Amino acid sequence: MSLKNILGDCEVCRQIEALINSRRLPHAVVIESKDTELAQRTALELAKSCVCSGEIIRPCGKCINCKKSAEGIHPDIYTVKITDKKQAVGIGEIRTMISDCFVKPNEAQSKVYLIFDKMTTEAQNALLKILEEPPQNVQFIIVTESSTILLQTVLSRSTVFKVGDSDTAENNIKDEKAEEIAVEIAFAIPDNMELPLLIATGKLISDKLLMQKVLERLSEYLSLALEEKYFKTGKYPQHITELSRTLRKRSLIKLLDTVSQAQKMLSQNCNMNLLVTWLCANIRQSRHIR
Repeated sequence: MSLKNILGDCEVCRQIEALINSRRLPHAVVIESKDTELAQRTALELAKSCVCSGEIIRPCGKCINCKKSAEGIHPDIYTVKITDKKQAVGIGEIRTMISDCFVKPNEAQSKVYLIFDKMTTEAQNALLKILEEPPQNVQFIIVTESSTILLQTVLSRSTVFKVGDSDTAENNIKDEKAEEIAVEIAFAIPDNMELPLLIATGKLISDKLLMQKVLERLSEYLSLALEEKYFKTGKYPQHITELSRTLRKRSLIKLLDTVSQAQKMLSQNCNMNLLVTWLCANIRQSRHIR
């Protein structure tokens, strides 16, 4: 079983796989879907990838951690369960989980905590504290029918992935918007006027997933501009050829590093306002390197 087997070859699947295999999966992930079974299967496959000991592709499906995960007996994958016939996960269950977070993993390099049921407001507030300062090598995966059920403070410290066929149109719209903004930023980079860059990046402040998609495209554009700088193929769109024509090789390399750092900061749930400000400042600095 793999994420593609569960979700199909969709954009969300590719995003999650890229984060897993680059070892940049955020410490808190929300899987949102009206299809509860699909969301839980996705979460379990994600948990398997977190404990997998494969060196390249995860989950490898071959290591002992993957095999135990598939059998549902891995000691480092913990499902938070409702106790005492309650209707939702309460503060007691979350406190128990938090205490366990500080215990080292039994067999894998990481521990994974799955939350499949609704949480009370008190439980979410308790969870918030550990999301703000998580221990090393701990992963939280929350499954929900709708992210609106979760507190905004919890969502702001998590990365939300919407899965299921009903979300395809929405994802396509976001992909198109990300492409549009990334091209806008690409044209703004060589511009000596600061306003176009500020306007373009300002569109990212309130949408973490959109920011992630834009950074992925910027990384691709800069890599292609660097290739064009060396080989002068003349086959790329104007926003890429302009980057290649107006910027030095060292500037392009520095900009690639800046985007990579921004992706890392985003995966660590950096404040979006601070991240956008940092990104603008470093783009301006990088483009003038000689």
